[in-house]
Amino acid sequence: MSMQRGSTKHGPAKDDNLAQEVDGIVRARRDTRTEEWRSAEPPGEDQPQVAVIPERPASEAAASTDPTAAVEARSELARWFDRHDFPARAAQLAYVLRGRNAPEQLVERLAARPKREQYDSFGHLWRALHGGEDVEAVRF
Repeated sequence: MSMQRGSTKHGPAKDDNLAQEVDGIVRARRDTRTEEWRSAEPPGEDQPQVAVIPERPASEAAASTDPTAAVEARSELARWFDRHDFPARAAQLAYVLRGRNAPEQLVERLAARPKREQYDSFGHLWRALHGGEDVEAVRF
């Protein structure tokens, strides 16, 4: 599929290079540079502090009826888990989250779940935490 371009000062190759430069920031929602000199400079004294990507509380994102908000909430939760974390019980997952410095609110939600309930996958955990609601059903 071809995309129409208006008049710009650079072409598609430059666009791709610029997109690649900020890809880590967009995906991780934080600066991903290991060398300090590669990171953007902080704002000056007379400039306001600006977040790279504004943070939304997970409860606000989950409470919204907007399908994209539900997808964002699921992505936010998924960033704390790896594939090898499952299957596991809630207490085990809470322990994993504490080790990864996850938000305390999320750790407490998992610790409050029934002790014997086992989660076979991230999708199973998501449905348990959100009353059976499945993001994929509203996404497509």
